[in-house]
Amino acid sequence: MKHSLIVIAAALLFVSFVHAQSPALALDGSTAYVGGYGDILDMGLSDWSFQIWFKTTDSTGGIMGKTVYGSVVGRWGVFFSSGSPNILRVLIQGTSSTVQLDALPQQPGNVNWNDGIWHNVTVTCVRNGNLTIYMDGVYNNSTSMAALSTNNLNVTGQFFIGAYGNSTGSGPQANFYLNGTLDEARVWNKALNATEVAANYNVEIPYPQANLVGYWRMNEDSGTSLLDLSGNNYTGTIYGTATWTDGPQTLPVELSSFTAVLTADFFVKLHWVTQSETGVSGFYVYRGTSASLDDAILISPMIDATNTTSLQEYEYTDSELFEPGTYYYWLQVQDMDGGVAYHGPTTVYFDNSQNSGIPGIPVKTGFTSIYPNPFNPRTTIGYGITKAADVSFNIYNQRGQLVRTIIEPQKAVGYWKLEWDGTDLNGQICPTGIYYIRMQAGSESYLRKAILLK
Repeated sequence: MKHSLIVIAAALLFVSFVHAQSPALALDGSTAYVGGYGDILDMGLSDWSFQIWFKTTDSTGGIMGKTVYGSVVGRWGVFFSSGSPNILRVLIQGTSSTVQLDALPQQPGNVNWNDGIWHNVTVTCVRNGNLTIYMDGVYNNSTSMAALSTNNLNVTGQFFIGAYGNSTGSGPQANFYLNGTLDEARVWNKALNATEVAANYNVEIPYPQANLVGYWRMNEDSGTSLLDLSGNNYTGTIYGTATWTDGPQTLPVELSSFTAVLTADFFVKLHWVTQSETGVSGFYVYRGTSASLDDAILISPMIDATNTTSLQEYEYTDSELFEPGTYYYWLQVQDMDGGVAYHGPTTVYFDNSQNSGIPGIPVKTGFTSIYPNPFNPRTTIGYGITKAADVSFNIYNQRGQLVRTIIEPQKAVGYWKLEWDGTDLNGQICPTGIYYIRMQAGSESYLRKAILLK
């Protein structure tokens, strides 16, 4: 069975649409910053997250945090390293240890995040887990927080946006002002997960809400005050030569509905309507068996967008469900500029066993799923075979090196599952990375990709 795709373009309603572009704050790199907060937003013993949009071509300066110059317990923040030009760095200081993490290059050979393009950096801290960086809504890098898991990360010093604090935390450090533009800054006293990051990094969010302890939209467009929308009244003061300018554009699609229904032949039909599209490459459909996008798998090719300002309707049919249960679907919108956004989940309950008059779904040879994907460190591989055979799975890393072989002897016709625990041939957990799983059933072979993400 194959997926079917129907695109229905209907000019039923004309909606004018311009990229959503709100104000942002431009700083001069020598005098301008946002401060006056006093001693707020200590990490304490909690999990933590912070997010902010930035655009700059300078290689130094603080972006956001309680960053105090020198070794001070409890300092935290994201900044451009003065000793390593173009390095975007996150630092958290404990009583005896410092956890430091740098954003990985955008692509091989390009280490420059100071490219004059809007970027979003999201940092999440799980006190008994990892410190993680997401760039533009996508996982970038992580490291262990074990050294600071029990540290009370309080610091006497001020919170800054657009500067790095001096040695006493009372004001900015000389030459550590940001030369660039900032927008949409948030601080949470919880660790956002990958699903939450992907869903909210490029949209304005409702306020106030639980765990949101600081939220500055920077939409004032005038004046010297930066309002906090979290409900904690952390209003900042804008100092020095700062100007109001245009902020980043949100993803250029206006989606009015996204639904899933079970058809008479026991397929799932996904339907979505866009009121307007501008600069959209297309759409992808993801499916999962839980409400977490982290566990979902990609099930569609790119579905091309039409990029018109009139109403458009799209349909995509998922014909590869076999086991009864509730399924969750997400729609990924892919921007021509590389940005992504997710809508969903929408759910449907699948059960083809209630009507004996409906023919059963025929078995086919190959993968049915790899779930979860990405995984850490275990994942379940689903597959089917149309005739009895020995089935083997060879798993390779990105260099093409064999890291694991799993043999499934003499499997009967039907659908099967096996678990890979993430270990290699020596029984060691494989490192974070992309792995290729080759299934061999008789003379037929199939290849799927899986991502191990620690």
